[in-house]
Amino acid sequence: MKKEKKIKKLDVKETKDSKKETKKKSAADEKKEGSVLKKEKSAVQNPEQADSAIDLSDLKKLMIDSALLYQDILVLPQTFTVNETSYSLYPSELKALDMIGRFSGINLTQLAGKLGISKSAISKCSSKLLEKELIAKEKSPVNVREVVFTLTAHGQVIFNQLEAVHDNLFEPLNTALNGLSTQEINDLHRIFLTISASLVEIIDRV
Repeated sequence: MKKEKKIKKLDVKETKDSKKETKKKSAADEKKEGSVLKKEKSAVQNPEQADSAIDLSDLKKLMIDSALLYQDILVLPQTFTVNETSYSLYPSELKALDMIGRFSGINLTQLAGKLGISKSAISKCSSKLLEKELIAKEKSPVNVREVVFTLTAHGQVIFNQLEAVHDNLFEPLNTALNGLSTQEINDLHRIFLTISASLVEIIDRV
């Protein structure tokens, strides 16, 4: 009889221990689930956190690489075809040709001043255009000792194409920018104003 009571007591203790274990496990699970829910809720409330993992140094590198690529594009020679004759012109030559087209009869000193380069540099550039027969030089009607530049027929054809060629060169970039929303454009404008101001500040410190 005593033995049976002892067995019953053991059974009751085991049952209580089992209930306590289950209760502890349940509480731990609830705590874990609650923690997961809090994280998920936080992620929903702050979706930008998913993008916050972008490293700032990577962003700076991307900006610098983009600027260098743009500069590389600007110095690429452009090819023009006039009456089955091809001309490969570098940006310096195109700028000089463009200026001569805008100001026919311009002299060497004036051309250098408008382009913001030295007379020796513009002399080399104009010599290349003369060799390619895209510009011509003649005596100034005002001062016979002065030489002025004008466009040849082929030079005029290329001059008329300059704006379209520039647009075609940057067509992929223009397409990408045109695909942005008004808000995205405004945001980019604000960002680049801030970047530009900081770069100017760096230059002023030097």
